[in-house]
Amino acid sequence: MHQLAGVAGSAVSEATSAAYYASIAQAEESGDGTVRHRLRPEVGDGTIEVTSLRSGFDIVRYDVAFAGGHQVGFRFPGDHFELEHCVDGRMHISEAGAGAGDLRARSVALSPRGAIDGVVAHGDGERYRAVSVTGTWSGLESYLGGLGAGALPPTGPESVARDRYLGRSAALRPVAGPLEEIFLHRRSSPGRLLFMESRLVAALAALIDGLSAGASPDDAAAAGARGRAEPVLADHETAALRRVPGLLWRERHAPPTLADLARASSMSVRRLTTGFRALYGTSVMEYHRRHCLDRAAALLVETDWPVSRIAHEVGYASAGNFGYAFRRDRGTSPARFRQAHS
Repeated sequence: MHQLAGVAGSAVSEATSAAYYASIAQAEESGDGTVRHRLRPEVGDGTIEVTSLRSGFDIVRYDVAFAGGHQVGFRFPGDHFELEHCVDGRMHISEAGAGAGDLRARSVALSPRGAIDGVVAHGDGERYRAVSVTGTWSGLESYLGGLGAGALPPTGPESVARDRYLGRSAALRPVAGPLEEIFLHRRSSPGRLLFMESRLVAALAALIDGLSAGASPDDAAAAGARGRAEPVLADHETAALRRVPGLLWRERHAPPTLADLARASSMSVRRLTTGFRALYGTSVMEYHRRHCLDRAAALLVETDWPVSRIAHEVGYASAGNFGYAFRRDRGTSPARFRQAHS
């Protein structure tokens, strides 16, 4: 199993990270300081991109699917800071103090302000897309002080901090927006690093607000829900549920109903819906809606396709319906989103 250790920026951290990347990928450097680690074919498919910012933080973007699964051990001291947003997919985390859980799509994980020791694992062939900000808590305080933001709010009781590390905090959901904009911004431009710094500041502002709010009622409700037993899924049920997102995407121009999906999965509708939520952390249709709009956002940035073509590509019957859904989700029109990320 691969092992990462040491506080960000330390000799130990640099050495273990370099050894890890060298063992799984080929490195490609760009002119703006980004290093793209492209997975070797025998390891899997995809890239891990690392961009070092002048603020002292590293932005890491994951778009990977490991063949045969993948495990990475970690042992970080108390000053290690990491803020991660899972855009799509899931990653299993097992940590000595926090226990075990899955970091799922749309969730945000914040490392506790204390030493952590554990393992993260990826399933065989499961695509994981995420963006992470790494640095140190002391560096974060210095950075915020330089911006005039004042002292960082306390992270709260250890139980709350540990739950946040497993992505179980509704209070941190606003952090996802600016981090996802970093994930989607792929074009090379003179202002790219400045854009990433600006989104980092926006993410940190949302983090400060979340920490200031403490444990929200949503967090308490989520904790209560975890206290109730989740459905135990057989291996064949898990395999069937993992086929559902792909089926919805292939049939996106005439989406199947929950009853259709249940029949295709050899399950009852209730078993399908409860099992899907246990596996992905959201409902079937909400997951599909998010996937379609995330794909649309990527196409707006990566292509010059007209909005009408993108609307059709992601399954909307008209550009008007797509524009309405996109504005509700992103707070801006598709055209303005493209302009802001180009």
